[in-house]
Amino acid sequence: MEDVVCNVCKSDDTSLLLIKDSLRIVKCFRCGLIYVNPRVAKEDLGKIYNRDYFDGSRQADFLAEKKLYLQRFQERLREIIAIKRVKGKLLDIGCAVGYFLEVVRREGWQASGVEISSFAAKYAKESGFDIFTGTIEEANYPAYSFDAATLWHTLEHMRDPLGSLEEVHRILKKNGLIAIEVPNIGSREFRKQRENWDYLKPKEHLYYFTPEVLKKMVEKAGFKVIKVTTLPKGTGIGEKLGNLGLGRLKKQLVKSFNYLSWIKKSILYLKKFSGDDIILLYALK
Repeated sequence: MEDVVCNVCKSDDTSLLLIKDSLRIVKCFRCGLIYVNPRVAKEDLGKIYNRDYFDGSRQADFLAEKKLYLQRFQERLREIIAIKRVKGKLLDIGCAVGYFLEVVRREGWQASGVEISSFAAKYAKESGFDIFTGTIEEANYPAYSFDAATLWHTLEHMRDPLGSLEEVHRILKKNGLIAIEVPNIGSREFRKQRENWDYLKPKEHLYYFTPEVLKKMVEKAGFKVIKVTTLPKGTGIGEKLGNLGLGRLKKQLVKSFNYLSWIKKSILYLKKFSGDDIILLYALK
């Protein structure tokens, strides 16, 4: 375990928000950032981001839900194109098994990825993508290398999110775009569920954001924020099954009846009754 100070303002003046899995989640008095302190040591990360993380026994089943992920990522890419208007080089940080990269490549962009999980990186490489296995800092790309960078549910996992955003700023071209999606700890669902909130996973989710705090961090990294909004969950039903350790059961459901049709209807139901579980932010260099 290791102790840390606030990643935004470097203060150690915090209050205890709650405890989950014997880990303390604290809130910075000065800037409002919520984070895990103390947290799991870096050398233990390999035990978290293994194959099980991606096959449904711990997290959303990336392999069984590929069509759903591709649909969601297609929507995100359309938003990026509406802002950038020209196709270029895109880096997906925390690219997992490469589904967003598939969408990006299909639309004519040059797609690369960074992924800390060796299993996921290998999977993406087998699809023909240029993947760096490790952190964005370890990748050490040349300055002004990319037209756009994306972090889909990645920033909350990073050990130094502000430092990682500063590195992204360095490697983006002038007017380069960054797109970030993270869970919203300011959501109605968190206020209702508290310790049982789906996204409260302190072994892997080290930081928790509200729209205001995320905007503050991104601006401190040197970006100009152009849009911040909140959204309902993307594949929330799949995430819940994974969180319960039901990945294998879900695979049987896929085989036994039209699971994808059912989950799409469930997502539409969720969208009707909730809308602030996720923060989506776009900013320019």
